[in-house]
Amino acid sequence: MSAACAASALLAVSGCEQKSAPAAAAPPSPEPALPATAIGSVEITQEDIDWFRRSKAEWIDCESGAPGIVPPDLTLEQFGEALDGASSPAVERFTNVASAFFLHASFAQGHYAFQPPFGQREAFDVTDEHIRLLQRANWRTFMIDCKRPYGDFTHFEIDMADILGMPLKKDAKGHAQIGKDAEQRLDALHADMLYALQAYIRFARLNPGRYVVPGRSFSRFVSRPLCRPVSATRVALYQRALKAAGPHPDSRRTVALNEAAAALFALD
Repeated sequence: MSAACAASALLAVSGCEQKSAPAAAAPPSPEPALPATAIGSVEITQEDIDWFRRSKAEWIDCESGAPGIVPPDLTLEQFGEALDGASSPAVERFTNVASAFFLHASFAQGHYAFQPPFGQREAFDVTDEHIRLLQRANWRTFMIDCKRPYGDFTHFEIDMADILGMPLKKDAKGHAQIGKDAEQRLDALHADMLYALQAYIRFARLNPGRYVVPGRSFSRFVSRPLCRPVSATRVALYQRALKAAGPHPDSRRTVALNEAAAALFALD
């Protein structure tokens, strides 16, 4: 996402600490260790995980507005410029670590306490609705699309209602409607996604280890936080497609690799 969409004044954010983990958020079981030669894999250290925790959830104030993840020690504008420019070690590191979180971390609903406060909040309750919206939002380069955050409707509340299984009605012209009260509730829920994302950054569970992640070109456009580890079957299919593609894939193998990378982030 271009830095041109960034808010003129960024939210002042700080670190946070959970007082007590929710019962559902037990540490994930360690995944089988991958050998250093595992194709498509990267090593994620505890230092990398701690570094990612210093990232910030920030609101991109354009169109409908939406939150995104900004790497440590960068402003939103600087991150946008780095993405538009040549590759850098910081962006490569963030892409690998964030992709590992999105694909392999666990994140559960529960009560999370921010110490010190994040924005004006000392704590935030992540609900099943927040989890489903994180999983199904339109992600672009580790940011939710600020124009159409959750689908293709101009009124994004319709997309939210569809994701959450809320009833939709049709008006006389056949347009989907949810009613004023539901729209106001969903607007508030959308605004709260900033805090849900910050809770994810700080508390999603990932152990140090070697993880398969797609390349930068895939991660920037197909990644999304699954909030539970991707299946070993999907990882194996991606590795198989990556091996078959080789360094100079033809069009057929490129298509197969693209499909396998997208399948890593599928929610079915």
